[in-house]
Amino acid sequence: MSSWVRQIACYHPTIGWWYLPNLKAMIPLGDRPFLLRTNSYGMRSSREYPLTKPARRRRVVLLGDSYTVGWGVNNRDCYSELLESKHANLDVMNFALSGSGTDQQLLVYESIAKPFEADLYIFAPCTVNILRNEVKWMPLVRRSGVRAKPYFTLDEQQKLLLHNVPVPNVQLSEKEIAQPEALSVLDYSVDLAKIIRVTPEWLRWSDLFLRMSLTIRQTFHGYDSKDSKSWSLMRAILNRFIEQVEEKPVFIVPIPTYHHFAMDLDPTYLSRFYELHNPERNCFVIDVLPGFRQLSRQERKACRLEKDPHFSPQGHKIVAEAILRGIQERHPEILS
Repeated sequence: MSSWVRQIACYHPTIGWWYLPNLKAMIPLGDRPFLLRTNSYGMRSSREYPLTKPARRRRVVLLGDSYTVGWGVNNRDCYSELLESKHANLDVMNFALSGSGTDQQLLVYESIAKPFEADLYIFAPCTVNILRNEVKWMPLVRRSGVRAKPYFTLDEQQKLLLHNVPVPNVQLSEKEIAQPEALSVLDYSVDLAKIIRVTPEWLRWSDLFLRMSLTIRQTFHGYDSKDSKSWSLMRAILNRFIEQVEEKPVFIVPIPTYHHFAMDLDPTYLSRFYELHNPERNCFVIDVLPGFRQLSRQERKACRLEKDPHFSPQGHKIVAEAILRGIQERHPEILS
């Protein structure tokens, strides 16, 4: 018998899916459920934010995927809310979306977040998003099957072309979609999925298994060259975002996975993202890895949830501290 799964997202014709507004759901995750709350706009927040910035407030728009949503932890433990808690006049509007690529995160800004007045923007793409940008289907969160998503390609002039919008409102089983088109390209490759199904849970989250899985999925190879197809697409998506925010400060915060912050995998992605670092353009890159790597190996392991790849409350704390240091160095007036 299949288990009942609470609906937490709804169809969106441009993004593919978006969180239900005014959601208050206890989500099971192993032995440790967490409370997911959204406001009337579907942001991961218990607070409401007007479109116009209130007097004497500083406001941040935050974009990302499930690591930035805070999947697996309660609202109060997300790094967005930790940032707010450190500064009484700071509002951090969390528009992150679980299971999304950087392409969808750009479209979240353009279709939902753009009307919200802000002083600063944080775009926090997880390093695995480089694969998600190349596909038109994504695995469903918390259930089997896939769903359609929008995607971009680059034309001969390296300009972005948007496809699959309106997004087809369909969900398919893994057997109903051509494997080479999606599943074999994704982090969730067919061969890896088969291995995971027969792997005991105690081994599935071990360093040994996670290191071995990289030989199958090749998740980060797109960062090896500045001219790779996948990085060229990621760079164009981020540049389109930067160009739209009217020269307001933009902080690009690449979010590392466990492979980088706990297993010391070479962070090749950093040199790619630093291509976007340009103070004259008011665009800055924040590397969060130093905050993790000053910890002991055991402490770094504790920055990930026990049976899930996402950040634990301690991991969110490290990310929040790195972002605050970056803002304090480049734009201290935001924190005043």
